[in-house]
Amino acid sequence: MEDTFLIGEISKLLDIPTATLRFWEEKGLFHVEKSENRYRRYSVRSLVEIADVVFLRNLGIPVSRVSAMGSCALDEYASQLQSIQGQLEQKLRVYERTYRKTQAQLQHIREVRTLMEEGFAIEEIPFEAVYPFDFQERDKLLRYVEDPAGYVRYFDTRNMLSEQRGIILPPKESVGKPLWQKKQGATFLTFLIREKAEQDYASDVLQSLSRIRPFYNTGELLARYLLSAEEDGERIDYLKAYLEVWPWED
Repeated sequence: MEDTFLIGEISKLLDIPTATLRFWEEKGLFHVEKSENRYRRYSVRSLVEIADVVFLRNLGIPVSRVSAMGSCALDEYASQLQSIQGQLEQKLRVYERTYRKTQAQLQHIREVRTLMEEGFAIEEIPFEAVYPFDFQERDKLLRYVEDPAGYVRYFDTRNMLSEQRGIILPPKESVGKPLWQKKQGATFLTFLIREKAEQDYASDVLQSLSRIRPFYNTGELLARYLLSAEEDGERIDYLKAYLEVWPWED
């Protein structure tokens, strides 16, 4: 007598919920015998048919098309698979972008930790220009949504009331006059800024400046947003400061 299986056995063999098997049966995707007591008895043929359904579903074939795939001519079969490939390629591009964003965010976390440990350091600024940013400017707002780390707060530390919002833009997307532009020969000191958005954006930038000014003149400051996280029970915005400095003249 040919081997038969109960629905629970099929479910365990193929790791498919019994509810899914019943749904596929209702859609006529495979044949199943029912005994006199109405129990489903799955034959080897049923098992193979279910395995084929699993294969097609794993390819991305919708349930509504599974039955038809068995009677497709080669050209129609190829067309179905090519359509699915196109959809998968689009999803892969989305996943790749998302993966790059998670990589960037992990890099920002590493930067925050490094700044916490090292304090002040001389670094090159990794971007060329910052442009004025108003949250009502749709193109720039969408750029911010794509990468919040492009958001920069600009100060001239000789007048802290000079604060302006800015955004990093690649040259091909830049429009108008930049708020700040990289210049040759300038030296920039980096350090971490902690900002409390829930306390009217109170920050420790003035404390950091007071520690730097005995050793350097200070000029323009670019505070680049990295990320927000909880620290000591408070929500903190972490920004990386790039502060233009030059030695005091003797």
